Amino acid sequence: MRLVLWVIAVAVVIGLGYSTVYRAGPFTFGNCNWGSKVHRTDFTVYTAAGQAVQDGTDIYAARNLRGWAYVYPPPFAILMVPFARLPLFWSAMLWYVLSLFFLIDAVVKCVRLVADITPGIDESGRLILVVGPLIVLGVWFMPGLARGQVNTLLLWLTVGAVYWHRKGQDWRAGSCLAGATLLKVFPIVLLGYFVWRKRWRFALATLVALVVLTLGMPAVVFGWQKNIDYLTEWGHVVAQPSLSSETERENSPLHEQLISNQKLRNQSLEPVLWRLTGGKAARELAVAAGLVMAGMIWWIGRKSAPENELLIVSSVFVWMLLAQPLAESHYFVLLLLPVTVLVLLARSAVERRVRRVALWTWVMMGVVGLAMSNVKPLRFCGALCWISLVLWAVLLWVTYRAQLSQRISNLPTH
Repeated sequence: MRLVLWVIAVAVVIGLGYSTVYRAGPFTFGNCNWGSKVHRTDFTVYTAAGQAVQDGTDIYAARNLRGWAYVYPPPFAILMVPFARLPLFWSAMLWYVLSLFFLIDAVVKCVRLVADITPGIDESGRLILVVGPLIVLGVWFMPGLARGQVNTLLLWLTVGAVYWHRKGQDWRAGSCLAGATLLKVFPIVLLGYFVWRKRWRFALATLVALVVLTLGMPAVVFGWQKNIDYLTEWGHVVAQPSLSSETERENSPLHEQLISNQKLRNQSLEPVLWRLTGGKAARELAVAAGLVMAGMIWWIGRKSAPENELLIVSSVFVWMLLAQPLAESHYFVLLLLPVTVLVLLARSAVERRVRRVALWTWVMMGVVGLAMSNVKPLRFCGALCWISLVLWAVLLWVTYRAQLSQRISNLPTH
């Protein structure tokens, strides 16, 4: 069985690597041409921004061959300068190898996190904790890897923030969370969670890292005023339209690329409700739902035992995906930690009922993932959004049952 899994893994790695580099084409080798003529990759958006840093031109005016724009804050563009200096074939290959490392290390960290709260997991159990989440999330991982996206880096940073915090290395954890925030912004929700938990050292480390990465490092490269100008431009070009209504977003040059509620790959609550209701009160409904979810996390999590904290953190991961204005389907690779916890519950929970519910949730997530690839109406109605909501509910339900069992066990006996 182990040999079969290794063969499958190697085949997938080689296949995805081929697809990643191919999509970044076309390339010319002597008299031979190879690669996609359509240029189906996000990676060259990042290298275009890196080239703009090197040339001293506006990073937000940079475009790849398909006309896609750079949409992240300035620090990531600086990090992409070395990739811009390499021939595209080799830089795409290197980015794929690094992305693969981010994914593998994130999986390892998730397994270690759940193993720490469940001593005695044997080798076969660890294998299940690796394979189980990848089976249901592979449909989101593989396209992201093939398109050269930043999602595995984002995953590695967010999981790293939780992992290093639990290891007592708050400065490393805070740096990870700051890096994740400067990619997609919404991971800053995790800072709110740890402030709620009064983890002041972690919060301080995150804030310091944010200041250094947002103001210090870019100022060294661009100069203070140009960095401020870039941050202001990012706010006008990316952040403000993302938070606007769909009608206002239509005037943004990023509407077709990223921020349209009509795009079926947007699977957070607001765009899903917008499509289902025809736009009527979708934002209000999404905000109300997000507040209710946050309230439930607070109500159940405020008295949770330390051994249940990973359940609460995992529910926060799900909430921060669903409650934001836009979350494309490939963002949902961040469900790796919650799904690893789910697989652990399906295998090792004491209560049979919990094991059964966790197993069926895992099965439904796998079915939804496969079905969404082929059934357009499922993407329209937000199947990924709703199954993620089920996952969130299961995590909180298990936490509540654990608390209830603890209260009963502490009752005096006569």
